[in-house]
Amino acid sequence: ASGTGKTTLVSRLFQLLSKHVSVTGFITEEVRPTQTSSRRSSRIGFDVVLLSTLDERRATLARCAGHETTALPAHAPRVGQYVVQLSSFESLALPCLQTTLNSLSDRNASGPSVCIIDEIGKMELCSPSFCAKIEKLIDLISTVSKQSSRAVLVATVPSARRPDGRRGIPLVDSLCSRPNVCLFEVTFSNRDDILQKVYQAVMDRLLL
Repeated sequence: ASGTGKTTLVSRLFQLLSKHVSVTGFITEEVRPTQTSSRRSSRIGFDVVLLSTLDERRATLARCAGHETTALPAHAPRVGQYVVQLSSFESLALPCLQTTLNSLSDRNASGPSVCIIDEIGKMELCSPSFCAKIEKLIDLISTVSKQSSRAVLVATVPSARRPDGRRGIPLVDSLCSRPNVCLFEVTFSNRDDILQKVYQAVMDRLLL
């Protein structure tokens, strides 16, 4: 759920995993206006930030109306109060995913790898190109894992809110229902303890 600290957890997981394996991906960070007031300012949007020890590139994912970072078409997708800036988001997310796809497709690539996506949610899935690459990545990781257990996808997704335990987002529900998926629910109370469990689950899957 929002505000539980899952992005912080994912960032810490990246730091742990990158000591042992190749890690690619991105996280989503809240954006708030810079204010000198001691009161916490209201959230105006989200940025995606590349997970890298060398390059912390970021791009706009979404902004509240009036806070857009570039001119947008009238038909720009909206999720709640936020306008999704597809071109900006795709400029970071798509090359990141393509790098991972290229690596997994390379039979000569050495060593295990992890792809971290924070998150696969309604805003990100406004991009058909992102959806297509995520589906291709999931299929490729499943194929590669059957052969060598050398690839793992770590993704944050919206929490299940429906009585049937589903999220109402077809791609996410499909991903969560796969037999080789391990689900962890991050809450405010368990976010510190669960880091080691997720880390160990990834390392076990990679046979490390």
